[in-house]
Amino acid sequence: MEVTISDMLRNAARRWPDKTAYVYAGLSHTWSEVDRRVDALAAGLVSLGIRTGDPVANLSKDGPVLTELIYAAARIGAIRVGVNYRMAAGEIDTLLRHCGARVLFVQDEHRSLAPTIDGLRVIGAGDAQTAFGEYGELIERHAGAPVTDVYHGIAQYCYTTGSTGRPKAAVWSHEAINYSIGHSLLDLDFRRDDVWLHCFPGAGTPCLLAVWNVAKGFTTVVMPAFEPGYALDLMDANRVTRVLFVPTMLNACCEEQKKRTRDLQSVRRITYGSAPTPPALIRRAAATFPNASFEQLYGATEACGGFFTTLSPEDHTLALTTNPRILESCGLPMQHSRVQVQRTDGTPCEPEEIGEVAVQGGYVMQGYLNEPELTAVAKRNGWLMTGDMGKMDQNGYLYLVDRKQFMIISGGYNVYPIEVENVIAAHPAVLEVCVFGVPDPHWGEAVHAAVVLRDSQDGLTEELRAWARERLAKYKVPKSIEMRDALIRGGTGKILKRAERDRFLALTS
Repeated sequence: MEVTISDMLRNAARRWPDKTAYVYAGLSHTWSEVDRRVDALAAGLVSLGIRTGDPVANLSKDGPVLTELIYAAARIGAIRVGVNYRMAAGEIDTLLRHCGARVLFVQDEHRSLAPTIDGLRVIGAGDAQTAFGEYGELIERHAGAPVTDVYHGIAQYCYTTGSTGRPKAAVWSHEAINYSIGHSLLDLDFRRDDVWLHCFPGAGTPCLLAVWNVAKGFTTVVMPAFEPGYALDLMDANRVTRVLFVPTMLNACCEEQKKRTRDLQSVRRITYGSAPTPPALIRRAAATFPNASFEQLYGATEACGGFFTTLSPEDHTLALTTNPRILESCGLPMQHSRVQVQRTDGTPCEPEEIGEVAVQGGYVMQGYLNEPELTAVAKRNGWLMTGDMGKMDQNGYLYLVDRKQFMIISGGYNVYPIEVENVIAAHPAVLEVCVFGVPDPHWGEAVHAAVVLRDSQDGLTEELRAWARERLAKYKVPKSIEMRDALIRGGTGKILKRAERDRFLALTS
């Protein structure tokens, strides 16, 4: 029987009872307070008829409801399911029917998204921050009630963002979660005195970032939803030492800091990942956070909150001084991970040869819920196939070139959008860029770039194309460039290339 994060919470409450575990909406909660609330919530779930293996879901912004339900579900052997409030009502209905959820805690402002499904009980959670409605009443009614801990091997059904097709639920075991949390915190050098800013939507994989602290006892400041100015304010007010961003978040914080300066000297580590990050952005961020070192992580939902590779702070120093190329990589395999680039026949690629990234480790999901065929595609010959195309250099650094389905074939040549995006993003006028292929009667596919500028400027299209021609092979230069006010993002803030492509094709069809 595995130790669960519920067991870790009980231990944290004993070891550091009066230490601040969480800060929500400016209010601090100690480890002992969190444990008592989780006990009451667990007892409340049992009173609702929740038994071992039953899925329980939450539809809310990040805050106490997010973290407490993760711990409470683990305490009674239930299975936690996160639901993204940015989804449409029909998508949420499909998701909850797919997993067979028994209870849904829903923030009041999102109540209209809650479906009516036989066997599903919907419970209001107020604002999910300080006023908890029916959720709060459930906890109050069961305060001090006895709870019998129950172990169940499956901890969560974690739905993918849907950026690669219809959403799928990765089945996470407690064993895999323990493996990913423990090894990640060890490799990434977390400390008990750290103050961690959680600014990711916790419906999916980032939910584990909100409970990483239970393994080390550090404080986590939870944002309900990301907003760059508020993030910087929280970093200043709480003397935050560590934070993880996706590139769009990091970019937005750099821009916001220029508008109004905050004291960010407490920040010692900026971690970034989830999407390719232009080297130009890292150089800009280094000036924004003067005392921070940088590291990059690469992982996937199918890794149960774990990560495959890291570009360490030492690697960043090396890149910014003597070896700039490695700043384009996502680093070396983490200590607990085996990473290989494979050909279609499963054999390993030679250095600099492009293939599909495959990984092994104790963090790998059990499979996709009710999807045996998709599971068989993702897990082959003992490897988890990521769907990412990449290559390794002679020293083992992994370079992602793009998702399989986003590779552009133009005039018989393979074009990987990341390479084009990195070049365009380095132009000083460019804030964000998304590159994808569009049908072309002559070339088969043509390279198209959707660009967001820092300031509105006329006539920049030809300048950007000239910039690209100086730095890219002719067949990689965008045939068309489109100026956009903003790019489409998913729940984590990641730019959705598929949605951008579909939008453009709808406009031009």
